[in-house]
Amino acid sequence: KPAVPAAAHEAEIAAIRREIVNFHGEMVLLLNYSSVNYIGLAKILKKYDKRTGAGIRLAVIETVLVQPFFTAEAVSLMVRECEAMMEAVFPTAPGEGQAAARRDREALVAAEQRIFRNTVSALLAMQDVRSGSSTRGRHSLPPLNLPDSDWLRSF
Repeated sequence: KPAVPAAAHEAEIAAIRREIVNFHGEMVLLLNYSSVNYIGLAKILKKYDKRTGAGIRLAVIETVLVQPFFTAEAVSLMVRECEAMMEAVFPTAPGEGQAAARRDREALVAAEQRIFRNTVSALLAMQDVRSGSSTRGRHSLPPLNLPDSDWLRSF
C-alpha cells in the first residue's frame, strides 16, 4: 500500500476536524430549536385556550413532555461526547508552524465563528420568545435574562 503524502494526510485531518466542528454546532443548534419549539407550542396553546376556553394546554403539554422527539438528554450527551472527542483527537498543539496547520486552524476558527453566531442568534430568539408572560402556570418557562445581551447582539 503506497504511503499517503503528508500534505494529503493533513488536508484529510483538517476536513475531518471541520466536519466534527460542524456536527457539534448543529447538535447545539438542535438543542436550541428544541427549546424554541417547546416555547412556541406553549404560547400557541395558551392563546388557543384564552380564545376558546377549551383548557387543553395542560393536557397537551404533559403529553408532549414525555414524547421521544421532545427529550433532549440524548442530544446533550452527544454534544458532551463530541466535545470530549474533539479535545482528545485534536488537542491544541503549541508551536505548530507549518502553513497547512495554520490554514487548518483558520478554517476551524471560521467554522467556530459561524457556529457561535448561529448559537447567539438562537439564544437571542429564545430571549425574545421568553420575554415575560401575562399569565403564569406550572409549565411556563421563566423569562430568559441573558447577561450582556447587548454585547451578544453586537455579533
